Amino acid sequence: MKIGITGASGFLGSAITKEAQKRGWEVVAFSRRAYRDIEGVSEVRSLSDRESIDVSGLDAIIHLAGEPIVGFWSREKKRRIRESRVDLTEDLVEAMKRISRSRRPAAFVSASAIGFYGNRGDEWLDEEADVGFGFLAEVCRDWEATASEATKLGVRVVTPRIGLVLGEGGFLKRLRPVFKCWLGGRLGNGQQWMSWIHLVDLAKIFADCVETSGIRGRVNCVSPHPLTNREFTSTYARVLRRKAFFPVPRFLLKRLPGGMGTLFLDSQRVDPVVMKAFHFDWTFDELEAALADVES
Repeated sequence: MKIGITGASGFLGSAITKEAQKRGWEVVAFSRRAYRDIEGVSEVRSLSDRESIDVSGLDAIIHLAGEPIVGFWSREKKRRIRESRVDLTEDLVEAMKRISRSRRPAAFVSASAIGFYGNRGDEWLDEEADVGFGFLAEVCRDWEATASEATKLGVRVVTPRIGLVLGEGGFLKRLRPVFKCWLGGRLGNGQQWMSWIHLVDLAKIFADCVETSGIRGRVNCVSPHPLTNREFTSTYARVLRRKAFFPVPRFLLKRLPGGMGTLFLDSQRVDPVVMKAFHFDWTFDELEAALADVES
């Protein structure tokens, strides 16, 4: 199998590339800097000119590229978050449209996020749950809708909704120093649900989405065991052999610019119903084991 990956050099892209190699696949990376070397890929194709993106000869495309969510949510930052997702997805669909059906990828696995659901309290959220409210929910809704246009071209579309990813980089890279300095603590009242997944399992799910023709549409990419922020905080502190003494007041998080506080305060109790139905075997389905593996 020959697959294309946008964002192949990133935190998740690198993990998916390794999983693809384990399965004996050839990986083609897409980058705005086509001259760069990316470990584990056989070829790098350009994304710099939207009119000449070449997606021919691939069995599938995994689309991950996008402006990082974490950062100061200025008006310009929010514009980049939205446009880097929706517009680039549209460019890839247009690239598929320009070539004959026989040369199109059979599958388009276009990342999304559980931010789709917005702030939902204690409600269990499966793939059929309605879209929520707020900036991230709107971005995810439009991102998924743009990707789904590829179904009109005879391409199987999967939109994996990614939860909080645990690995050496990503979220924990920023959180780890805080906790190691004994400055960690719950966010707000700590009752908001956090739906998480280990990077190893997430890479396996993406590969299964490519490989399994029966998987299509929305897929929740989380562990089957979400926890509240209070539980997550105490577990992480225990794994690091620290104490979590310093809660961050809700009113401070609410005052972050551009509504950025929703990243820390929204509650999403997500159920991975589709992957359960396909009998996915999580390597790390319990938080303490997942964190212990990352921090070992």
